[in-house]
Amino acid sequence: MSKESFIYGINAVTEALEHQSERIVKIFFLENYKNNRVRSIIRQSNKKNILSEEVTKEFLQNLVSTSKNQGIVATLKEKNHFDSKTALHYLENVESPLVLILDDLDDPRNIGACYRTANAVGVDMVVISKNRISLNSPVISKVSSGASELTNTAIVSNIAQFIDKLKQKGFWIYGSSDTAKKDYREVDYQDSTAIVIGSEGKGMRELTAKKCDHVITIPMNGKVESLNVSVACGVVLYEVLRQRDSF
Repeated sequence: MSKESFIYGINAVTEALEHQSERIVKIFFLENYKNNRVRSIIRQSNKKNILSEEVTKEFLQNLVSTSKNQGIVATLKEKNHFDSKTALHYLENVESPLVLILDDLDDPRNIGACYRTANAVGVDMVVISKNRISLNSPVISKVSSGASELTNTAIVSNIAQFIDKLKQKGFWIYGSSDTAKKDYREVDYQDSTAIVIGSEGKGMRELTAKKCDHVITIPMNGKVESLNVSVACGVVLYEVLRQRDSF
């Protein structure tokens, strides 16, 4: 029997319905709910012969452990993720690939926000450690507006070893840290690039930082010393996009 995961929220379910409808097993929606966007989702799902069911508020809340589900939840067949070997093979066939490595992040909201930006920018793959949070967390999908389900993901057993393999393939590795001296705008991101974002409290692990070709920072002019992890991720990724779009 195949494993299933849950996603909730109007945007997340809409994205899944538009781009990965074949993975949707069933949609649950709040009984007597008058929200037009939810009703539109149900109409679209019926056209695609996807099962749907009206349920109580309590049923939805128990299903995803939150009342902030916007009255709609979908169950999905679990997505197949890349491992280290298949990820490297995939990236070999991409021109100047861009990879985002999340080193030890464990806050599902930050992970979801990073996924949302990664998908918007066109990151070719997000890499996470298999020892961290499960991507089946519905919070990640909700915060990412479904981007975690739409973005290529590699789950690897050892981040440092995977970085070594990327470097053997010609990647430049740039780690983000609020203690670094090199301005993130002073780096050329045109070639095969991996951006490493560290955890919420501790940043990159020491071994991960040592594997980076450069450790970069975002200058701070105010009294706040650092940015939220997902905000910093967005700032760096959009600089990569800006540089690549200018050529």
